[in-house]
Parts: sequence; structure tokens; C-alpha cells
Amino acid sequence: MSDMSDSMSQDTAASAAMSITMRARQYPRDLERVVAIYNAWSLEPTTAEALMEREQREVVGERLQRLVALNRMGEVIGYVETTRSPWSAAGHYEMELCVDRLWRQHGAGATLWSATLTWLRAEGAAQIEVQLRDNDVASQRFAEARGFLRGRHLFESTLDLASFDERLFADAIARTQAVGYRFFSLADVGDTEEARRRDYEINRRAALDIPGREQTFAPFEEWRRFVCEASWYQPDGQIIAARGEEWVGMAAVGYFAATNSMYNMVTGVDRAHRGQGLAQALKLLAIRYALRSGAVYIRTHNDSENAPILAINRKLGYQPQPGLYLYTRDLAVKE
Repeated sequence: MSDMSDSMSQDTAASAAMSITMRARQYPRDLERVVAIYNAWSLEPTTAEALMEREQREVVGERLQRLVALNRMGEVIGYVETTRSPWSAAGHYEMELCVDRLWRQHGAGATLWSATLTWLRAEGAAQIEVQLRDNDVASQRFAEARGFLRGRHLFESTLDLASFDERLFADAIARTQAVGYRFFSLADVGDTEEARRRDYEINRRAALDIPGREQTFAPFEEWRRFVCEASWYQPDGQIIAARGEEWVGMAAVGYFAATNSMYNMVTGVDRAHRGQGLAQALKLLAIRYALRSGAVYIRTHNDSENAPILAINRKLGYQPQPGLYLYTRDLAVKE
């Protein structure tokens, strides 16, 4: 529901909406416009190649609807994508809805949402979730007017790698090594099928332990496709902490060539091994990797309830950016 403000009087909205039409999203026909609309909303731009990669990844059992809104000239002025992964909680769907800023308050968002709501009801959906920029008051009002309630807050933060001074943390990694921990990447162990399965298990444990997160996770086969086969994936960026033969912590970072940047996907440590400085050591190793790769910055999102990792990020010098609110709508409630 990003950038979807359409606050108008009822009469004006009805008149404007008469000139808005919809159809299924088509590729490559709509690619350029969808990317442009998305990039006007997102802090981090995407590319046509990245969008095509996502479009081409079919998930068995996924429920999906993609629509675009057109003005009277037939130009794409907004889009909506609504999905439900087969491993999601029963009845839980997610939506991304964006409207071109020049075409806000012309009924495109309302038209796309109305079509989406009809589809969701036919699907028997129980709940829909969207992400809204925390500094986009207009879109928040639009969502709230349609029964969405504000929930979790995800903070975005960015580390400028040119200004990072590792000397401030000179002994952080050595201290954890001194008490029996070791660090390596999937590249160090050959990026084998066995290594990926072990990496998957620790990714799953870390992700399911994030405060406020939906307690579901993709099966290994799907995780391998959207992680290990993604363009951003590099085995050097899958960093593991181990004690003996047990893998007890991990940090995953991806490289995005379009912005020459890294993204902290997940950082986690098993509960039994917390309090040893492992999370900070793992993030430092991820930063080292980003520096070796020549990236300009590294960014991440963290839940507002995840105080320990937020504190580590502040200590390392990550700077806050506009974040995201998660809004949900109970579909049992009628508009």
C-alpha cells in the first residue's frame, strides 16, 4: 500500500475513478513503469533485472494477483501485487500497492484496492498485511480509512563504509575466538548442498526468533531458490559462527550491483550462545566482507522490539533512515 494516498471528496473521487481502468500486469510491457513507480517510493531503488528475477521465480502453491491501473491515455499510473506463500499462516496475504505521485488523488489507489479486496474475499483470505513508510502520513491515512491497523515498526539504518573505523572494535572478534568460537563462510566450506542445508537451519532458527515476526518459514527447497539462486547471493556473504562442530550463529549479507551496496539479510545467534559478543563479531565480519567487495554502504531493517541488535547497530555507526510500519486488515471486518 505504498504511496497510495487518494484522499478526495466522494463526488470528485467517483468522477476521477471513471477514467481509471485496470488490467493484469504484463511483462516486459509494464516493466519500465512499474520500476519507476516503485523507485519513487522506496528508499532503495530496484532495477528491471531484479524485478524480472522476482517475476520468474514461481512458487508451487503460491496465490498471486498482479494488476496495473491505467489513465485515460492507457499509461500505467499504479500497480498492486497481492501474494500468499504456501508456508504463510492460514489466510494471511501480503500486498504492495504503489501509485505514481503525479497521479495521486485521482482514484487509482482506491480502484486497485477495491479490486484487490474483491479478489481477497473470493480467496477466503483472513488477513492482509502491507508495509508503509513511517514518514508517509497520507498513505497511512488512506490505509486507516479502509480498516487497516498499525502494528510493528521496522527501523531502517545505513552504515557508510567509507567512514567506518574498525579500530574502534579491534578485539571484538578475538574475544569470542578466545572462548572457543570460530568463524567461516560458506565459501570456506565449499558452498556444498550439505553446507547450504546447515545454513538453512540456522537461518530458520534466527528468523523465527526475531521479535514480532510471523512464525513461519519457507521449506529448504524454496529457501535455496530465493536465496542461493538469487543474483545478490555470494557464498562469502553467508558467515557462520561455530563452537566445535555446532553452528550457533550467522550473518547473511547480499550484494546489489545497481547501488554497489550490501544488505544485512539476517543476523542471529542461538539463545544458548548469546552474551558472548557473537552478534557484534558476526556483523563486523559482514562489514569486512562489504569493504573487501568495494561496496559503498550497507543497510538493514530491524524490528523496534529487537533492542539488542538495534543497540549493536548504533554502536557500529549505523545511521537511522525512514522506516516502515506494518499495517494489517482483518478481512472479517466489512468496509
